[in-house]
Amino acid sequence: MSIKSIPYNAQLQQLQLTDIPFNPITLDDITEPFYRYEGSDEYDKKAFRTILLAKFTDLLGSNVLKLMIITPKDQQSPFDGFAFLANQNIVAIHIPNSGNFKRWMDDIFKESYEDLEEDRADGIFERQPELNPNPQFLLELGRGSFSIKMANSGMLFDEKPYENTGAYLHKKAPAEYNQAALTNEKDHFIKIYTKPNAEIVNAENLEPLFQELLQAKNLLPNEPEDNQKVFVEFESLANYKFPEALKTLLKWHNGIENTGFLSAAKILAEWKIWKGIYDDPNWTLQDLTGNNQADGLKTIGVYTNPFWVPFYSTGGGNFYAIDYAPGVQGTPGQIIAFGADEVKIRWIAPNLEDFLRQLISGSLPL
Repeated sequence: MSIKSIPYNAQLQQLQLTDIPFNPITLDDITEPFYRYEGSDEYDKKAFRTILLAKFTDLLGSNVLKLMIITPKDQQSPFDGFAFLANQNIVAIHIPNSGNFKRWMDDIFKESYEDLEEDRADGIFERQPELNPNPQFLLELGRGSFSIKMANSGMLFDEKPYENTGAYLHKKAPAEYNQAALTNEKDHFIKIYTKPNAEIVNAENLEPLFQELLQAKNLLPNEPEDNQKVFVEFESLANYKFPEALKTLLKWHNGIENTGFLSAAKILAEWKIWKGIYDDPNWTLQDLTGNNQADGLKTIGVYTNPFWVPFYSTGGGNFYAIDYAPGVQGTPGQIIAFGADEVKIRWIAPNLEDFLRQLISGSLPL
């Protein structure tokens, strides 16, 4: 099958609907609708999303990051669609309004059409003649996303895929298309705060404090290991040194039973996960900073960043971490709490020594 596509670039914004080549695509082998689970009366729309994205990825020869499908203008017309490919090309498609694909779509848009009928019966289109009594609906699918919107309805905030179509597609492109710009925005934000390896580590104080903690709480540390490979991998990915205080602590343990202390390998694994979230283009700076608060001026209000090194799990995806991106009144190497449930990025201690003292005294639970 010869597929015509449009490159995602600045020139895309100049294209009109008539400039865009549509490719007829048949989906004869799409599975018939099935229920979410035995006894359910609701079709598994999320499973269908996965099936559809995989099908178009196969047909178009490139991973489909986002798919937009617009309901037909009438019963004789096809569904219009736009597939945003990982290779930064956009494929416009016509899908026949028939078969199992139509059955899935009829179910997906059922409530939308029922609401439209209620609006007609209510007389909203007579009262507001600027509205379109026969709008279309738009389905947006992507990794973890599934949404339905009105199109060409006449409302102020409306999807208008057929007006200035190239500019519309440019605006609707998935976040991955603008990864460089998004990365620069995040890098500029975090650069202001980063001070990696700027703390003063007193190894002579750490050892007696650690031994006191073991005795006071009757703890059994796992035998320490040679973690040089872990440190080298961390430093190659982070572009700064593995925290010296943690290196010192890991001379005496490789995780501690019945506590949240992590082994070197688990520290690296958790750090990779959180760095992956920060680097993910689907997580914009607004997403990362929109729901988290700073602890006064000692920490910064961001969900995660690569300059926090989690070394102690408090459970449920939450951690204590060495902080190399402190707030303006914080200090590099301070201990903070962050994670899935930590709306406020809590300041815990000025350094690892004080953190151990709090564990010993019980003011901070193990």
